[in-house]
This record gives sequence, structure tokens and C-alpha cells, in this order.
Amino acid sequence: MSAPTLHRRAGEVVANRPLGAYRQLSVVLPALATPARPGQFVIVPPARADHVLPRTWWVAGERTEAGFGTTLELVVPGTGALPAPGEELQLTGPVGRGFGLPTTPVTAVVAAQGAAGAAARWLCELLRSVGCTVHLVSCADEPEQHVDLVLARRSADGVVLTELGSAAATLADLTHTLTPSVLYAAGPLSLSRTVALVAERAGAVSQVSGVGIGAEGLCGHGLCGACDLPLRATAGRGATVRPCADGPVLRGAVVDWAAVVDGDSVVAGDAVVEMGES
Repeated sequence: MSAPTLHRRAGEVVANRPLGAYRQLSVVLPALATPARPGQFVIVPPARADHVLPRTWWVAGERTEAGFGTTLELVVPGTGALPAPGEELQLTGPVGRGFGLPTTPVTAVVAAQGAAGAAARWLCELLRSVGCTVHLVSCADEPEQHVDLVLARRSADGVVLTELGSAAATLADLTHTLTPSVLYAAGPLSLSRTVALVAERAGAVSQVSGVGIGAEGLCGHGLCGACDLPLRATAGRGATVRPCADGPVLRGAVVDWAAVVDGDSVVAGDAVVEMGES
């Protein structure tokens, strides 16, 4: 499998502001040839000279103005060295395949965890712009980890807050009530697995993040293989997908979630409750 050809570009940071437990950077770049989409990410150099692997950050918004360029909104961890307004930022991206929008208006559920909450809010905006009814489920154990809630409540028809340990039950109950056609997951693999299993049991389609954006130990370029996921047997014995190169957004139904090992688990695969159970 060959990695995609990626190009680094220089941008200027014009804002660096708090966003709950995270920071939101606004970065101005030369105009992008193709608009960014929710689910994509950027790759930036390591925070320290003695670190080898780069950092990956969620893209949480994009706007392009004639004669001015493109402004990307990036959500990043609230710790570590970050550029200040006026400083240059070298970045690669936006990278990969973002979330797809339905071709006709449907009911959708978007689940988010961590910094991905800002990207999920952006996805809700776009879903509503094409006529969809959208409900956002924000999963976190600490209040400051529910990000962008003011804007989220303007962007979604309903917002549900849940703790990580209750995420599966909350999603199952909401899916039973709303009967959505599609479920989305923006966050770590543990949330993607939960959403994919809930969607499968409900007979719905799922689109999920195939790689934990912001996690350590990932190159972001599709070269190291650390993000490889096993595919179901229908794809061939031993088949895998490399989300950095072929995603990051994947159809949840193609991944063999029973074979995925993830230490940051929201809920084990066999703990997903049946639709309508209390």
C-alpha cells in the first residue's frame, strides 16, 4: 500500500484561544484548491526537537475568502508548546477522506469525544444545511471536555451529554427512539467501535474515524502502519485498511471490530446494549 502524496505549507496563526480543555487555533493559508471537510486532520511538526513523530490535529472549520486565502480552525490539546498569533505554522493537510453527507435529507446521529467535538459540531452544521435532522451525542467524563456546546446547540436539533461509560447505552436508546439512517463517530477508536456496533444492530449505516487523531505514536502519513485496522473476512483473509492513507473516515461495517485492540476503550464490543434495553 502506497502512502498518498502530501505537501507541507506555511500558514500564519491569527488566533489561539481556549476551547474547554483544548485550544483552538485559527490559521490562514493560501487558498485551498479543494474545501476541507469534517473528519479531516492536519499534520504538524513535533512539539520538541527530540521527538520524531509529528502531531495530528482535528480540522474543525474552514472558510475561504477571495483575495485573502483559507482560514482553517484547528482543535489541539491544551498542553504543550503552541504557536502564538502572528507566528508561522508549518502544516500538511487537510489530510484524507472526510465524512460524507447524505444525498437526501435523513435523520442522523453524530457522536463525539474529546477535541473531535468541534469537528462534530461542524459536521452537524453541514448535515442540517442539506436538510437532515441531526442529534449530537457528546461523550466525556469532565465538563470541560464537552467542547463547542454553545455552537453545537445552534447546529444540531438536539444535544445529549453522556459519560464515557454510558455512551453505548445512550447511543442505543437514542437510536431506538429516532431510528436514524446514519450514525457518525468523531473521536478515538473506542467510540468508533461503539457507534459501528450500535448502527449495525439498528440496521443503519455508520461512518467512523478510523484513526485516533491526536494520539501519540502515529505518523499521520500512512507510512508507519501503526493505525492499520483489520477488515472483515468478506474482504479477504488477513486484509487490513490503513486509515491514515485510506481514511481517516471509514464505513464502520467494513472493520472487524472484534479484532481491534484499543486501550482507551469507551465500552467493550460485547457490552453494547440491545436496542431499547434499559
